[in-house]
Amino acid sequence: MGNMIIIADAHVSSHLGNVIPFFNMLKAFEKNHHDIIFLGDIFDLWIALPNYEEKIHKDFLVWCKKQKKHRSIGFIEGNHEFFLASQKKEFFSWCTDLPWYKDGYGCLFCHGDTINQKDTGYLFFKKLIKNSVVRFILMRLSFGPALTVKIRKALKKRNSKIKKYLPETEIIDFGKSMFKKGIETVFTGHFHQEYIVCSNSQKLYVLPDWFLTENIAVYDKISKKLHFCHWSEIEQKADNQA
Repeated sequence: MGNMIIIADAHVSSHLGNVIPFFNMLKAFEKNHHDIIFLGDIFDLWIALPNYEEKIHKDFLVWCKKQKKHRSIGFIEGNHEFFLASQKKEFFSWCTDLPWYKDGYGCLFCHGDTINQKDTGYLFFKKLIKNSVVRFILMRLSFGPALTVKIRKALKKRNSKIKKYLPETEIIDFGKSMFKKGIETVFTGHFHQEYIVCSNSQKLYVLPDWFLTENIAVYDKISKKLHFCHWSEIEQKADNQA
């Protein structure tokens, strides 16, 4: 069982200047064998198709493929990642583009972008840009790169709205619906804010974004306790135990 590290909304990108600390974090994780879950929007934009991936995406995949030999590496596509589950699944212990993933121990992981079903504009936007037609265009037509620029701008616009609004009622309702299905613990990202919903022993955790805080969540699967900390604290603890 052991501990689990959960990371959400890192928005890693060369133009945002956070590549080095992100990969320093991954290097630090090699000192332990905790399972790692990436809850989506780990990269500011990742189109997992030939000619669209950058070096940072390829380096990340290499790291994940090596590390899944020593731990479970899970990845849930966020709204900033495209076609990862269909094209790169072999690099992870598990990877999905579905709304959530259940681990068999009463935990459910989701990116969270579909929790607010009242945001019909976003749900339509997601269907518009995440489908086989768009994948066909990106893979075969010359104006694919120009389309990615538009996608990045559209995502940035929507992301700024997310940071200003937390749909508490919808999050609570989502948590209750999962609790009724026997889920004990829910982890979600997307909202860039720390928030917790409790119902007796059942809990839903909205994780803070790594992008602004560089914080991660550490969950003890035995005690079922979770705490947030800066990723360097994990490295320091490993050094002290060495």
